[in-house]
Amino acid sequence: MNIIKISDAEYEIMEIIWNAKREVTTADIMKKLEKNKSWKLTTVLTLAKRLVDKNVLQVRKEKRVNYYSPKITKEEYKSYQASGLIQEMFNGSIKSMVASLYDNKKIDNKDLEELKDWIRGL
Repeated sequence: MNIIKISDAEYEIMEIIWNAKREVTTADIMKKLEKNKSWKLTTVLTLAKRLVDKNVLQVRKEKRVNYYSPKITKEEYKSYQASGLIQEMFNGSIKSMVASLYDNKKIDNKDLEELKDWIRGL
């Protein structure tokens, strides 16, 4: 499946849908958003349509209600994002990424040991 990068706002919608683990309606999304966002219904509908167009969300229409469910898992999207970051920022080199994290004190020796153990287990 060809995955397309989604915006931060679109990701927020996907988070709600992924966490629901069932089909959700626009009303369900609005209810979850009302705690943190003051988005209008039209904004949510626009973002959902974009996600459908990007092939990461599917919609099932029943009368006047849209039921949304993910076409990709959160893990699939995270993997896509990680691969893109490594390719774009580190020319596809995981070693360069880890070295950069270590040099900038974002990863420590304990993290490196865990990575070594994980790699040995492959």
